[in-house]
Amino acid sequence: MSQKVAPQNIYRDEHYLCTVAAGGHPTIVKPMRTGKRHGHRVIVNRQLCIANAFEQLLEERTPNFHRFVRTLYDKTGYPIAKHIQSPYIADAIYFIMKPLEWIFLFFLYMFDAKPENRIAVQYPHSVPPTLNSAFYQQK
Repeated sequence: MSQKVAPQNIYRDEHYLCTVAAGGHPTIVKPMRTGKRHGHRVIVNRQLCIANAFEQLLEERTPNFHRFVRTLYDKTGYPIAKHIQSPYIADAIYFIMKPLEWIFLFFLYMFDAKPENRIAVQYPHSVPPTLNSAFYQQK
C-alpha cells in the first residue's frame, strides 16, 4: 500500500494521534492497509496496530488503570490531534509517538503469549469468518 496514494474517501479520525499520524507521507508512516473505526475507513500502519493492541491488553489486565489512561488520553489527545492538518505534522507526530510504540511493543511481548497475533487482528478491513460460517461447516 505504501506505493499507492490513499483514496479520497478515507476518513480522518481526529480523535487519535496514531490514526492521524498514519495520514502522513507514505514513505515515512508506511501504511499497510485500510481498516474500520467507528464505521469509517481509516489508514492503518503498524504503529496504530501496536498502540491499539497495547490498549486492548491494558484493558484486559488492568481495567481500572485503563479507564484512567483512556480518560487522560481523551482529554489531551483530541485537542492535539484536531490541529494536525498537514502530512508534515502527521510525520512529526509519527516520530514523536515512536518511543511510545517501542514501550507498547515491549509490554506486549512481556505480557502476551502471542503479541503478533494480537497486533495483526487490530482494525480488520473485513469481517473475519466465524465458527458458524459456511466455510467451517464444509470441513
